[in-house]
Amino acid sequence: MMKTALLQISALLLALPVSVALSSPVLAQKKAAEPAAGEPASQEQVQSDISTREIAIQSNFTGIEILIFGSVDFSDSRTPGEGTYDVIAVVRGPNEPIILRKKERVAGIWVNGPGKTYSTVPGFYAVLSTRPVRAIASDQTLKALGIGLSDLDFGRYTQGNPNEQAYRSAMIRLKKEKKLFQERDDAVKFIGRSLFRATVALPVNVPIGRYTVDVYLFRDGAVASKSQGSLEVNKAGLEKLVYRLAFQRPFIYGLLGVLIAVLAGLAGWYAFRRD
Repeated sequence: MMKTALLQISALLLALPVSVALSSPVLAQKKAAEPAAGEPASQEQVQSDISTREIAIQSNFTGIEILIFGSVDFSDSRTPGEGTYDVIAVVRGPNEPIILRKKERVAGIWVNGPGKTYSTVPGFYAVLSTRPVRAIASDQTLKALGIGLSDLDFGRYTQGNPNEQAYRSAMIRLKKEKKLFQERDDAVKFIGRSLFRATVALPVNVPIGRYTVDVYLFRDGAVASKSQGSLEVNKAGLEKLVYRLAFQRPFIYGLLGVLIAVLAGLAGWYAFRRD
């Protein structure tokens, strides 16, 4: 009886590694099928492009409107008018340092007071979306992606400081007045089931440099896919020559300015001289 029991236990111990080995490939396949943490679980892919890759600024430049367009691959929207997706397009220009000063009255004269320095302020920033961004995703998600003026990092900590917040709000207001900061909640329009388009206007005072265009596809408050493009804004013609002289050869630029002033003065004297 005891011998029979020992034989049964030995048989079970020998069969145990075989069962584990047989089940391990199944577990591996199950883990491989699960999406990694932070990655979208959906199969949709957003594809986007812009209407121009380069903008030349000349003397007759009065601003330009660029088109952002794209499509959602593997879309499962049921009807054209009631899609299950949201799109947010973020156009961002090169960063530049800005010193913001508050005017103070001293002895009856308005002078610039102490300033606040912001080291990473976008020269241009626009957020275009299918509807209000706060209705598309949570504040935590928008902050992690840096979407929205309230979540931009200007290189200076302002949270919880009313004085710092006042300076930050003033800078954003001034940028909006110059149309360098834009937020449009209904700028992205879907055409049909998966096509979408949006337009953004670059003002006449738009800074030069490389611009990035990030297009996010949201579904149920989460990022399903992302596409990125870029464009270059540069000066051209005589404006390009003057710009390069001013920033790369300031001494020659100054001499040319003095020479032009002298020649203009001589031309005026000759034209209006009395004989």
